[in-house]
Amino acid sequence: MKKKITDENGKVYVEKKPFYKKGCFWILAVIAIIIIGAVAGGGDDSSSDKSARSSNAETSHKKDDRTISKNAELRKKFDAIVVGDLMSNGDGGTSLTDVEKSLSKPVSTSTTNLQNVKVKDETWTKDGVTVTVQFNDDKTVSKDITGFKFTRSPKLDLKAFDSIADGANYDDVVKRYGEPDNLNEMKISGETTLNATWVTGTKGGTATLTFENGGMTSKTQVDLK
Repeated sequence: MKKKITDENGKVYVEKKPFYKKGCFWILAVIAIIIIGAVAGGGDDSSSDKSARSSNAETSHKKDDRTISKNAELRKKFDAIVVGDLMSNGDGGTSLTDVEKSLSKPVSTSTTNLQNVKVKDETWTKDGVTVTVQFNDDKTVSKDITGFKFTRSPKLDLKAFDSIADGANYDDVVKRYGEPDNLNEMKISGETTLNATWVTGTKGGTATLTFENGGMTSKTQVDLK
């Protein structure tokens, strides 16, 4: 029942409830709180989604830089082999004993002539990857790896290939496009020659660059896009 009030002049008034005591006020207030909460929650979800996408992208990028796991150890052992100078009986090169200790016994052995110098060839194969090392006086004078492929996003496409100029530094090329998948290295009379091949794309496009003492001297490509 509404309360009646009489003023000093004898007039009678009906007391009205303050707006904050009315039921409709509290209903509207509750609705407003729910809406604000939903908006805030949506913002958090959006932020979480962005964070998740960023994390997934980072993980994907890291995966692109990994090697095929079953061949990674073989690649590390190959990279550790030091090539000596053929004309100095392999001086400074990794010894045959150390190479066999690292790679185990070869699957095949033969003898050939390299620059009129008699050398011993030893070959290892594993999971489609072939490593060949040549020795003179039981010291490494050349090494070669084929069939290896890094798992990564292709960076050396046709446009990139065309942009590589004569004299380009090997280390700079590796820094930009990654280690070559296949590599042949030899040293003769102080001149180090590298034949490096990058395999790109699912259809096996390749870019092969030749370096003399670190500077590119020639390049060829097959099926680059």
